[in-house]
Amino acid sequence: MRAAVYVRVSTEDQARHGYSLAEQEEACRRRAAELGAAEVLVYRDEGVSGASLDRPGLAGLREAARAGRVDVLVCRDPDRLSRRLAHQLLLTEEFEKAGVRLEFLDFAWQESPEGRLFYSIRGAIAEYEREKIRDRMARGKLQKARQGGIPVGFYAYGYRYDPETGRVEVLEDEAVWVRRMFEWFVSEDVGVLGVANRLTDAGAPTRKGKPFWRRQTVRQILANPVYKGEWRYRDLTVPVPAIVDAALWERAQDKLKEARRLWAGKGRKQYLLSGILTCADCGNPMVGTYTKWWGRKERRYTCRQARGVARNLGCRPAKSVPAGPVERAVWEQVKAALSDPDALAREAAARSPQAEELRREMGRVEKLLADAEKGREAVLDALAAGLAELDARTKARLAELKRRKERLEARKRELEALVRGAEGAAARLDELRALAAEVLGRLDELSFEEKRALVRAVVAQVTVGGRGVRGAAGLRTLSVTVALRVPKPGSAGIATRQE
Repeated sequence: MRAAVYVRVSTEDQARHGYSLAEQEEACRRRAAELGAAEVLVYRDEGVSGASLDRPGLAGLREAARAGRVDVLVCRDPDRLSRRLAHQLLLTEEFEKAGVRLEFLDFAWQESPEGRLFYSIRGAIAEYEREKIRDRMARGKLQKARQGGIPVGFYAYGYRYDPETGRVEVLEDEAVWVRRMFEWFVSEDVGVLGVANRLTDAGAPTRKGKPFWRRQTVRQILANPVYKGEWRYRDLTVPVPAIVDAALWERAQDKLKEARRLWAGKGRKQYLLSGILTCADCGNPMVGTYTKWWGRKERRYTCRQARGVARNLGCRPAKSVPAGPVERAVWEQVKAALSDPDALAREAAARSPQAEELRREMGRVEKLLADAEKGREAVLDALAAGLAELDARTKARLAELKRRKERLEARKRELEALVRGAEGAAARLDELRALAAEVLGRLDELSFEEKRALVRAVVAQVTVGGRGVRGAAGLRTLSVTVALRVPKPGSAGIATRQE
């Protein structure tokens, strides 16, 4: 006879009942030996709640039972399998269908209607007690907050929290930097990123020991009301020691709101290659910047990244290349790639997926749709049979199955349209050729948005090497390499232009 032993303990169980994995395993092994087991498999879950079925040890046990490797299951108590009655019944039925007999050390299991009734009643009482404990804990936390205590963990920068006493104290080594953040931000012409860079330059300690400050971290500190002495818990405000006065905190909020308003309505310069331009020297993406260059403002691309934003800071000294020449070089390559309407039409037809391949993909999607529907029906059947509860986990599972079904149905509709399109591709070759000729005839008249969309359709990546130093002969030492999605006939899809 082959026996399986399942042991589980959570921190709460160990403290309240004195359970331990070693004690459970030893006792269960003894019972398995008394039953005459020649082989014992042990499955463990340590520090895992019994309210969930998603446990590694339990998953291994269920797999072994389904595979027929277990004849009897020895467990200290039904609570070890699960704290939820519905889960207990589900597991019991699953093990019985697999031919596995259940043996509990602290519970007399009887395979009879009376035994099953008692099993269900006992599980219902245990679940009721657990819900009462959870409710009492929630009400206790709320009451503690009403009395000015901290009912949960408190981890704000600038403070020290003692979980034993629930007291919050100002940690002066960090609080001094919090005050400086607010003073710099409110009193000087510096933004959130500027504050983050100052903190990094000054060597201000971070909570995680990192050598730099991130912009988002600074923004969260500036916007947190805890620093004016108000810690929020649900709908309650718990007083804590303030690090800055309320007036300074409010001025910081006004500046944050104003910065958001100005940024939302700010007119922005247009950059044709944003998102597809990379520096060949440092590997960073290059972004558009409108900055002064030799005394006048102009559009440029730079690979420089702020310390509060990225780890790779880019080329040093900072690299900045003019936007106009780079964009013109790329646009010329796009025009050259599209210069032959017949080649463009042939390329588009050659790249369109074949109808047979699309039908195979549709078959795979239909199978996934059927599987999703089976999964949904299985959950609904378990609910109808009382083997599962409509709790948050079950609702989330049903919602995910519904979303998956909707995505698959949308994909099926797309494939159906593509099949129809692929079947008529040959008949539309003349139409494609005419459309290409029409577009090519007015490329330079396209709007910026149309040009940008066309560049992204044709160009996969652009890399820029060198710095674009301006000399007597004009711009030099700047190379622009364009990787095309639709290569010119006979090319590998890579075009390089030297400026």
